[in-house]
Amino acid sequence: MDFVTGPALWLVVLTVGVIVLGGAMAYGMRRNRDRTLSEKITTEVETRRGYEEQDKNPPD
Repeated sequence: MDFVTGPALWLVVLTVGVIVLGGAMAYGMRRNRDRTLSEKITTEVETRRGYEEQDKNPPD
């Protein structure tokens, strides 16, 4: 079992770490991807309000 010491062990640890980190990122992105209906409505209302303000006060 001398082959699991030194650089080989470090390579295994880094590989597992990268896989775990990638999995955590994918889980977080998937979990936060969908917005609720109220969030969608709020976004739409605020976007329209912003456009209306821009129409009232055009930039110089």
